Amino acid sequence: MSTLSTFLFRRTIQYLPRRHIHLTKCVYHERYYTKKHEWIQLIDLNKKSNEVRVGISDYAQRALGDVVYCELPAIGTKFKRDDTFATLESVKAVSDCYMPLNGEVTGVNEKLKNEADLINKSPYENGWLIQAIIDEKAKKDMATTLMNENQYNQFVETTKESTDH
Repeated sequence: MSTLSTFLFRRTIQYLPRRHIHLTKCVYHERYYTKKHEWIQLIDLNKKSNEVRVGISDYAQRALGDVVYCELPAIGTKFKRDDTFATLESVKAVSDCYMPLNGEVTGVNEKLKNEADLINKSPYENGWLIQAIIDEKAKKDMATTLMNENQYNQFVETTKESTDH
């Protein structure tokens, strides 16, 4: 680029309108687990959000094998704790998924319709199953009624040991 071109380029840039982009930051909280190997995680879109994502654990997806199909609920469906909210079909078996807490479905992972194997590839990031709103009581009880990651890992280890013997 010649000196004149550089000068004109810099001069033009100087007078271009500046655009400010504000990005909404989504904060994910600690993940909690059930004894049936589902996980639930608060998604803090704003400070008072009761919105969660729900999926199956890495241990569960490995036990299932290659997931080839998943049946997800309709948006607006309400579930109580331990209700079946989804069905996963793998090359090995068909398995039900159970709702960790009371809630109402606000979204489903549409990518799973064509890419059910995302559950195997990325069970926590891209392979989540549903989004739901939980009530305030369920939000408060989450830490006491479900297992945190350390507790869940210990649970999985004892489960493995008991099935190995």
